[in-house]
Amino acid sequence: MSLTTDDFAAFTEDDPEDDKEVPLGDALSELAVDIDVDSVEAVRDIREQT
Repeated sequence: MSLTTDDFAAFTEDDPEDDKEVPLGDALSELAVDIDVDSVEAVRDIREQT
């Protein structure tokens, strides 16, 4: 299977609802979700399950 630029055409078109004044990084950060995970606790939970 191969991909061509035509496969991505729908994702590269301009969206009229986009605010062109907002920098891309700021726009992406609005979509991001912060997840606070205690990795040590997560590993302990997994070990207890097995």
